[in-house]
Amino acid sequence: MHFIYFYNELICRRLKNDIYWYRYIYPKNLTLFQSPKLVAPEISLGGNFSYDGNGQFYSTTTIYGYIMKESCNVSYETLMAILNSKLCWWFMSNTGTVLAQGYYRYKPAYLKPLPIPQISKETDSEIKSLVAGLAKQDASNRRFLERKIDIAIYNLYSINDDDIELINRTC
Repeated sequence: MHFIYFYNELICRRLKNDIYWYRYIYPKNLTLFQSPKLVAPEISLGGNFSYDGNGQFYSTTTIYGYIMKESCNVSYETLMAILNSKLCWWFMSNTGTVLAQGYYRYKPAYLKPLPIPQISKETDSEIKSLVAGLAKQDASNRRFLERKIDIAIYNLYSINDDDIELINRTC
């Protein structure tokens, strides 16, 4: 019944000779959804990036999908660890604009200034392994693994002990 109220509006938008005039307007973009990617909500209280390795997650608005360029030599798991780290949260909370109740927008434009350092294959593999362990562990080991990941991220960026203390105190 709801459709009938909007019939005239929809029929005007209809493309000539297109029997699927009601569908998603940009079908070429659907192939991007089927790619491995990181996904994250636009508004978040800290990093909430997840890895969609099979390209099964589809979204419209308020969820962003991040697909790496082929030239990128870091794994999605390591990039996810960086974006979910205390360091990234500290960066966002010092460069972004706070919303209600301490939330921030994690738009691509706001993340773009965060530099991604050169990461060796060994370091990438180490962080990827920690992330895999985090996905498998029970809650009792979660904080321990998150701390190890944060330390690995601090090392990537050569963050000194005083700055680590500041980040840990404020995040």
